[in-house]
Amino acid sequence: MEIEPLVLGLLCVLLFGAGVLSAVLGLGVRRGSYGRGVTAADGPPRELVTAEVDRTRGQYEIQLTRVSGERDQALANSRHLHARLIELQGSLEARVTAGVDGRLAAELEARVQAGVEAHLAAVLEARVEAGVAARLAETLGKAAARCGPRDTTEAQQPPGPPPQSPAVPHQLPLGRDCAADSTVDGADLGPLIVRAASVRGPRQREDGEHRRDAVMLALVEEMPSPTLLSVVAAGAPLGFWSQSAAQRACRSLASQLGRYGEHLGSVLGPGAHPDPRTDTVPAGHATGPDEAEDSELGGLLRSALQGVGRSVSLVGLNEGGGTSVAAAGVATAADSEVKVALTALLSQLGDHQRRQHVAFGVGDNRVLRLRDGIWESVFTGVREARLPADGGEVRWARFETHPNDLLAVCSPPLAELLLREDLGEWFAGRWAGGRPHLTEFFSDVNVRVRCTGGDRSVVCLWDFGEARRAPAHT
Repeated sequence: MEIEPLVLGLLCVLLFGAGVLSAVLGLGVRRGSYGRGVTAADGPPRELVTAEVDRTRGQYEIQLTRVSGERDQALANSRHLHARLIELQGSLEARVTAGVDGRLAAELEARVQAGVEAHLAAVLEARVEAGVAARLAETLGKAAARCGPRDTTEAQQPPGPPPQSPAVPHQLPLGRDCAADSTVDGADLGPLIVRAASVRGPRQREDGEHRRDAVMLALVEEMPSPTLLSVVAAGAPLGFWSQSAAQRACRSLASQLGRYGEHLGSVLGPGAHPDPRTDTVPAGHATGPDEAEDSELGGLLRSALQGVGRSVSLVGLNEGGGTSVAAAGVATAADSEVKVALTALLSQLGDHQRRQHVAFGVGDNRVLRLRDGIWESVFTGVREARLPADGGEVRWARFETHPNDLLAVCSPPLAELLLREDLGEWFAGRWAGGRPHLTEFFSDVNVRVRCTGGDRSVVCLWDFGEARRAPAHT
């Protein structure tokens, strides 16, 4: 088959054009690839940049969160350290303060102890010197009495400062009612220190007469609050059974008060308040709005002492059988008569800055108070009244004591010694602010001085307010 030249030429042109077009297209493709390579070399596509930015932002946020957490932890640690520092500072200040206070207290205690020891040493030295001087003077006096002429006017001279040594009896008393020459008792009841003694008078010793006084200390258990009963009973100087009557009066009073214990406890507390100038209510008188209570108190005390009087009246009948044989051998009814002066003191126990007391009795016994070195009378009964006949003549008084006060319930002879100017100062110096041993207290009561009265009987109460302020034994 033959191809026409025109068609062959057209085919050639077409083939050439296809080749040129192919070349042009290949060149364009190469240029586009080169442009795309250059564009990729200049920077990543927008999508890649956005993803990278988001990833970087996430990392930064993570780091920022971690840094914020570390910052918060550091702040918390800082606050904890600050609180711990404040706590350590307070503890250190407390320890330093406690150490300083401890050292100051130790130094103060050491100084006080040194002062007390020096004072005690001085007191002991003074007592030893006084005792030695007294013994020396006594020995010299005995030697002078043996070697020189007897001085008959010695007993008439006024007594000087009383010696330390007590008097000693040289003969036993006569009579069937005789008791011990002397008796002493006492107790340390927390802030209240009590001592009691009854001593035969010097004139009774010389005349061979027996002691007719009696003292007693007892707790009234039937009263609602703890209460101390202190009693001094003085028998008639010439009564045949005075000693037995005095002892019976003391025991009977304790029993009678036990019978009225609950009623007494209800009226002792709310009674009339003492006069602020004297701290003492006049004996047997009610004051203020508490007249009803004081009237009831007076009735109870009167009933109790009338019961004591009935008990005392039986002493002469029981002991003497109504009559007895006197010294001359003649039976007299007067020998069976008994007369007793009785004074008692009811005192609150326990710690009290203003301790309440009630004094009551029949007769001329007295209650004295030592305050600031001065003795003063706070209670005195009816002078001529005696049990059992005058049981209705009871008098009473309410009063208070302050810390370091001293009360003395005493018979008239010892009250006379305490109120004398020279001997009162001596007793005040011996007894003020102290806690005497029983033997020391007995020696003071039994001091060798002349007095116009008979037996010496006393109950002393030292009030220190609180138990921790009471002095220790030396």
